[in-house]
Amino acid sequence: MEADKLTQFREMALLELKRAERYRNFLSLLVLNLSEFLSTAGRRKISSQEDADEFMRTVIDRIKRGARETDMISGMNNRNLVMLLPETDRVGARVAGERFQKLVTEFLSDFLDSDFAFEIPVEITSFPDQSSRKGFRSRIRRLFD
Repeated sequence: MEADKLTQFREMALLELKRAERYRNFLSLLVLNLSEFLSTAGRRKISSQEDADEFMRTVIDRIKRGARETDMISGMNNRNLVMLLPETDRVGARVAGERFQKLVTEFLSDFLDSDFAFEIPVEITSFPDQSSRKGFRSRIRRLFD
């Protein structure tokens, strides 16, 4: 993904964090890590940067069909999918993460024409949580800086 789109996603995430703080809403960030798949089985079908870009566009489109209208989804470094889920607490994020994992796993099986179920790690950061606003903001910065 181009730097300006990543910057835009980062800015939207920080804006949503401010909104969650102000209105005392929940906010969650999911990161689906595709790097293991891409460095192993995915190498068979993805041999160029253009292939990698097309792969990410397609998987993002697949996830968007299963997401809410208010959820934001983006690719990052052709290795991760990041999702911002407004008004979603940690429990809701865990449920959404499992649903998105399943969608991505099905997509990867279709992509490789295989019955193998690929394990896609998901990281969840939520606000408010034990880590508080500072922890959420720190996670956003680590991802995008």
